[in-house]
Amino acid sequence: MAAARLNLGKMTEQEITELAAILVNEHGHAALDIAERRRDQHADEPSSDSFRLWSSIADATARLLRIRMTENCS
Repeated sequence: MAAARLNLGKMTEQEITELAAILVNEHGHAALDIAERRRDQHADEPSSDSFRLWSSIADATARLLRIRMTENCS
């Protein structure tokens, strides 16, 4: 049986944030670079679902890293 494909155009903000959190938990500060590199792999098609999804994941990753830094500085 073939694996089901994600419907990238219909991912919720919560799902995107959860993916970003997984990246941060697994890769720490390198998570943003990883998400940005994935986004850049699709830069030739900026209107594609993949580019928009990885842009959203990169943004969510940056937000999570800022929150983590703020919490660590408190």
